[in-house]
Amino acid sequence: MAKTNRSKTAVKCQKDECFKRPYGKNAIVTQLGQVNIVHLDHPSKETIRKRIEEVIREEIAGEAFFDDCPLCREFQKHPYDIVYYRQD
Repeated sequence: MAKTNRSKTAVKCQKDECFKRPYGKNAIVTQLGQVNIVHLDHPSKETIRKRIEEVIREEIAGEAFFDDCPLCREFQKHPYDIVYYRQD
């Protein structure tokens, strides 16, 4: 799993276009508020559901970012993508 920060200008383009350009036409995207989960590994519906639950748990518990990481604190201020590129 990798986290990437998206620019605010990306929000202005069409939803599919915003994600297809950087991630490819086969990307599956789940939007959760300011967090976008990008699945590049063609997971099952069950795997997608588990990933969504994991992200929600981390966000609610405040574990999505490390407190002592300046870059992480900056990421919290902006929309970001979580990218899954292979199943474990």
